Amino acid sequence: MDLKKLQLEVEEDLAFMLFGFVSGHKASKLCFFLNQMASFEFERVADLKLPDFNPKSETSFSKFAFQDEENHLDFYLLANKEFGMTLFPELKQFDYLLIVRGGLEFFDAGAFSREGMKINGVQLIAPIEAGKIKSKISWII
Repeated sequence: MDLKKLQLEVEEDLAFMLFGFVSGHKASKLCFFLNQMASFEFERVADLKLPDFNPKSETSFSKFAFQDEENHLDFYLLANKEFGMTLFPELKQFDYLLIVRGGLEFFDAGAFSREGMKINGVQLIAPIEAGKIKSKISWII
């Protein structure tokens, strides 16, 4: 009897879209407006905490999440600036970052940007090419 070895190959799905927001709103207020704008239901989740050499000091960035089960999409809104610190220094012009993962074919990025720009207090929503980011973004979601 000849038994063949089968090997399962799984590709890691790291496909995502990234948007930068420039807004003077606090993260919770921006999420409130996003929730009013479309069928989003952003909720606050545990902050993104960065390790620090000083155990009494910890850097954290506000994080909100929404899962659109119907379209297989996950949304994460992260503060890029907190307490004078910047999460992604190469994106320091943005106050917030929106990460969209999953069924990207079901997400209309152009319509999202146009509608988001109508939010009072949002100066800019810009798509960001992942290849231009020097930092590893995959570890934050």
